[in-house]
Amino acid sequence: MSLTIKVKTVGIKDLKNNLSAHLRDVRRGAKILVSDRNAVVAELHEPTTAYSVPEALDPVVAEWIREGIVIPPAGKKAPLPVSPVKIADGTARRLLDQSRDETRS
Repeated sequence: MSLTIKVKTVGIKDLKNNLSAHLRDVRRGAKILVSDRNAVVAELHEPTTAYSVPEALDPVVAEWIREGIVIPPAGKKAPLPVSPVKIADGTARRLLDQSRDETRS
């Protein structure tokens, strides 16, 4: 049994302009080397493992959870209470502008 992997090199501009076509090639098993000024800077290929949504979002944290370094929260976060501080709209901007004017003087 022979395993042939198609490898091609594309420039950054070509990758950007034809991203969908290149990703279709990757889905078909191709490996794409991305070059910048004739130097390979990245490699696109199919994932080597199956990813779940949380791990795809942050694989480092997922690994820490598996290793017991991080303990995930037991439940969802509760919303923060409404602040008791009441100020008029634009107050923060006015105070920042005022502070900036004072530091320029």
